[in-house]
Amino acid sequence: MARILLESLSGVGAIHSGEQLLRITDYELFIWSEGAAGTVAIEGHIAITGMGEAVVLAGPETLTLTLEDGRRLALRLASTGGQIASGSWLP
Repeated sequence: MARILLESLSGVGAIHSGEQLLRITDYELFIWSEGAAGTVAIEGHIAITGMGEAVVLAGPETLTLTLEDGRRLALRLASTGGQIASGSWLP
C-alpha cells in the first residue's frame, strides 16, 4: 500500500537534550501514513551549520525538537547533514 503524506511542517524550533537547550534551528518535517495498519513515519531534517555542531547534536541518544506550534518531537540524527533517523511525538 502507498504512503500518504499527512502533514508537511517547516519552521524554526528549539532543540533540547533533556532540559539543556542546545540550539535554535530551522526544521522541515514530513509526516506519513504507511500501510493498512496506519502506522505513522516522521521524516525530515534540521539545519546544521558544520561538523562540530553535528557531533554535539549526535552525542545525545535522543533530542527533543519543539516546533513552532508547540508540539514536541523526540528524534535521533542519521547524518551530519541533519537528517532525522527516527522521530516520535511526545505528550
